[in-house]
Amino acid sequence: MSIDVDVLIGFVITFLYSAVANLFNGYSDVAEDNENLPARLYLLGLYGRRRLLRSAYAVCLIMLALAALVSPIFVVLTAMCVVIAHQYSLRPFRVKARPVSSIALFALDVALPFLMAPAVAKHGPAVLGNWPFILMAAYLFLWFAAKGLVKNLPDYYGDKSAGLKTSATLSPTRKQAAIVAAAGTIAVYVGPVFLVAGGQFAAKYLLTLVWLPIVCVQCARMILRDDAHSANNMLRADMVVSTGYLSTWILLVDPSISSISIVLGSLIIIFLMDALKLDTRRKKDVV
Repeated sequence: MSIDVDVLIGFVITFLYSAVANLFNGYSDVAEDNENLPARLYLLGLYGRRRLLRSAYAVCLIMLALAALVSPIFVVLTAMCVVIAHQYSLRPFRVKARPVSSIALFALDVALPFLMAPAVAKHGPAVLGNWPFILMAAYLFLWFAAKGLVKNLPDYYGDKSAGLKTSATLSPTRKQAAIVAAAGTIAVYVGPVFLVAGGQFAAKYLLTLVWLPIVCVQCARMILRDDAHSANNMLRADMVVSTGYLSTWILLVDPSISSISIVLGSLIIIFLMDALKLDTRRKKDVV
């Protein structure tokens, strides 16, 4: 199995894009984390807040240096990722404080790397005018926007207390926020029906609907249980479901050894994070 170096660099930059966004978020969200995730503040204190910011900027420089090995256009696209990751949490724009804009920018965490793929893939530019590719990019944007609604839900009470406006705290009650998040989530997981019905995707992609019953159970949990432990456990379980769902798409598109390796690698990372207790949303850390 041959490995395309440009594609490998693309994978690394995609990973670092999400990582550096979380580093900037950890630096900026002291007040919110004090309410929602005090364990994260403990880790921040151990590492050092200014040191964390310097580390985040170092990751940005690494991303740009790696992108320079691919092409000038990929440097520009990677710079866009850096700006988005920075301005989501930090001033002058701090988009996460604007509920609607923050969901849109959050959704680009998946949609933008997908749109960047043609810059590193062989014969990649040819797919830019491909209608299914454009539809899939739009679908991933909407799908991850729904993830944003879910992500904000566990922090409802803490964000309310901290005076932070999010997609969740726009609702007068936590239950109403959960209903909005559940409705958006179910809608995007039904999305493959419309993609196939539109004639741009083969019927085999309806197999992704196997995740819909599990998602419905998750949504019921979101609405019916509003204690902090249940909310955080739901969010951690949602990460596994989301990874499984996207993995199903990948394997249906390209059931090759390389795709299987990517999927297995992703699952191993998810389960290792749980096994090594690297998640700051552990049950015992929630107050």
